[in-house]
This record gives sequence, C-alpha cells and structure tokens, in this order.
Amino acid sequence: MSFRWKLLSAFAVVALLAVGGGYFLTTRAVRERFDAFREQNLQLAGQEFAAALAQIWESTGGWEHLRSLFATTAVIVRERTVIYQRPAFGQFTVLDPEYRVVGCANEGMVGQCLADDPRYREIADRYGIPIVVNGVRVGTVVPLDIAAFTPLERDFLRSIQRAALVAGGMALLAAAVLALLLVAQLSRPLARLIHATSRLASGDLAHRVAVRTRDEIGRLAQAFNRMAAALENSENARRTLLADVAHELRTPLAVVRGNLEGMIDGVFPLTPEALAPVYDQTLHLAELVEDLRTLTLAESGHLPLVPEPTDLGELAQAVAEGLRPTAAEDGVTIEVRAEPGIRARVDPRRIRQVLGNLLDNALRYSPPGGTITVAVSRVGAEAHVAVRDQGPGVAPEDLPHVFERFYRGDKSRSGEGTGLGLAIARELVQAHGGRIWVENDRGAVFTFSLPLLEEPSPSD
Repeated sequence: MSFRWKLLSAFAVVALLAVGGGYFLTTRAVRERFDAFREQNLQLAGQEFAAALAQIWESTGGWEHLRSLFATTAVIVRERTVIYQRPAFGQFTVLDPEYRVVGCANEGMVGQCLADDPRYREIADRYGIPIVVNGVRVGTVVPLDIAAFTPLERDFLRSIQRAALVAGGMALLAAAVLALLLVAQLSRPLARLIHATSRLASGDLAHRVAVRTRDEIGRLAQAFNRMAAALENSENARRTLLADVAHELRTPLAVVRGNLEGMIDGVFPLTPEALAPVYDQTLHLAELVEDLRTLTLAESGHLPLVPEPTDLGELAQAVAEGLRPTAAEDGVTIEVRAEPGIRARVDPRRIRQVLGNLLDNALRYSPPGGTITVAVSRVGAEAHVAVRDQGPGVAPEDLPHVFERFYRGDKSRSGEGTGLGLAIARELVQAHGGRIWVENDRGAVFTFSLPLLEEPSPSD
C-alpha cells in the first residue's frame, strides 16, 4: 500500500471514529437530559394535579367525580391536523390511603387494591405525590410509565438524531476534503524527492528539489539539496584530484621514461650522470605519493597523531636550524622570534611538517638577501605562529585558493614542489583544532593558531 493510501486510510478511520463517537455521545446526552426533563415535568404536573384533586375532595368530600375527569381527552392539533389524542390525565393514577385505585384512564383498574403488589407499592411510595386536605392525606397521585413517549416527543428525538447525522455527514465530508488536500500536499513533495533521489542515483548530481515550504517537508528538501551539493562537490573534488594527480605524475614519468628509453637505445650513456635525473624524478614521485597519502588521511580524519606538551618556540627554532643551510645557499636569512613558555598539546612531528612546508614556501618566493621571520606569540587562549617573507606576496585573486591542492599562483614555478604543501599544512593544523590563514603585509604572512596548553595553577 502506498503512503498516500495509508494516510487516507488513517484519516478515514480517525474521522469515522470521531463522527461515530460524537453521534453516540450527543444522542445519549440528549436522551438522558430529555428523560430528566420529562421526569421533572411529570413531577411538577403531578404536584399541580394533586393540588387540584385536593380542591375537588374538599368541595365534594369524595372521589365520585374522578371517573368523568379521567374520561377527558386531550387532542393535539398541528396545522389543522390532529396528530394524536389521549386521555388528559392518562399519565397519572390516583390511589386512596388503602392503595385502592380510585382514578385511572384504564377503567378496568378502578377499584383494584394494589397494597399487595410490592413492586407497584414501592413505586407509589417512592414517586407518589400525596393529596393533603386540612393536614390529612386523602390520596396519592402516582405518575405512570415515564418511558412511554408521545408522538411529539418521538419526533423531537428523531429530529435530534437526524441533526446529529447531518452534522456528522458534513464533518465527514469536510474531513475527506481536508484529508485529500493534506495528502496531496504531503505526497507531491515526497514524489519530487523520490524523483530527485532517482536522478541522484543515476548520476545527475546537479539536480535539486524546489523548496516551497518551511515545514518539515521543506527542511527535508533543504537537507536533500545540501546532501546533493556535498555529493556534487565531492565528485568534482575527486575528478579534480584524479586530473591533478595524473598531471603531476605525467612529467616525472615522462622524464624517467625518456631517459630510460635513451639509455636502452644507446642515445644516452649508462653513467651516474645520466641516471641522476631519473633518480631525482623517482624521489619526486615518492614525495608526491607520500604527500597524497598524508593529505588523504588528514582529510578523512584518519591521520594518526601522537600529541604531547610541546614548546612551540623551541620547535620553531629547531625547524629553522634545519633549513638555514638551504636558505644560506639562496642568500636568505631565517630569524625566529618566540615568546618564552608558549606550549601546546600537539604532535611535534606533524607541526614540524607544517612549519617545514610554510618555510619551504617562503624560501621559494624570497628574493636573495631577504629575511624570513618566524614569530611565535600568545593571543588570548591561542598560540599564533606566523611565517613572514619579503617576497612579492600573494595576488588578491589567489588568496582564496592558496590552500587548495596542486594550486600554484605563480605559473612559472609550476615545476617546483608537489603543490600539496599548503593543503597538507591546512589539514594538519585543523586536525589539531587550529586554523590557518594568509595575508599580505610587505610580503606574504602565513599564520596558524593552536589551542594553548592550560598550565596547572600553583594551588593544584
């Protein structure tokens, strides 16, 4: 069964239960209140009848005239048509003090003594209305069969039932219309989501669902669109990565293949000098593969980290010392300015890799005679490590892309490095709960932040 029919069935069951329950409760409540009204009205009529009979007794001294009184007929007429007729006082019986019937619409009961009938005597004692003359009880008016309805009363109850049925039918009709509208309102966006999911499964990652409401269905459509956008971005990133990797591998593989083919064909001599370019390119390939592995692990959150309390100033000084000989060959000076006691809980090997990548990038763009400055400072609850060079800086159009994989703003240097250093630096910093950014200030300034290690207070 489809979702639409399930929802319609649920609405139908709820509507039928509601209307049926409403009809039952309404008619039952009306019947109970009507019975109470009839009983109370009969009691009042009985009291008035008892008062009238007391006057008759007082004036005649007996019940001889009751026969003619009970023979009186009441005729009910509506629009000149007799609806029904009945004895005017047929709903009462008059008993004398010995429980003998002295007045009744049923002539056959007059003169009967009901003292020995326990059921009738209990009714007379419970519901009877005494006829009192000068303080003496001369008889009792007993109301008869309250359950018997007159035609007018039956018509009234039937009209109440018909009104309840009509109201229930109208409620069912309104519920059906509302159910159809609501089911259509729910099923149409779900159908669009199903169609969009099929499109997505077939490879159309650019397909989106129109968001027309702000309710749960609208939020579901928004979540679907975000998922589709994420899948599209992931697919684009995958394709870009494959294209970039293929491009980066093509050059070193071409060099290796060309040199090896030349040696096999005898064009190049098999000497250490001829093998040196091949060896350099294999090192470049190994470096590229290792960088790709590190970047992939970091992006997926599976890069193993061994954090420990680390003095960032000392770590920066150690990395700078390792690169000073290379910098000296290019005529570049590396300076480290670190505030004392700045510690963070990090993996020293990975943060050393971040600093190495940033310094390598700074060396690549620093002019001869320039100075690279590494500054370690405390900013609030964070440690900031900034690497500043005196190169041309980063072009404004390149600033949003410098941390993307294989991105090189200076196309003339496209053959240097693997193009993954800054992307790896960003992922490693984020893996430590930090952030990294770049800005221009008389050169490029790459800065990353790390949470400071909270030192225990002296009282601890």
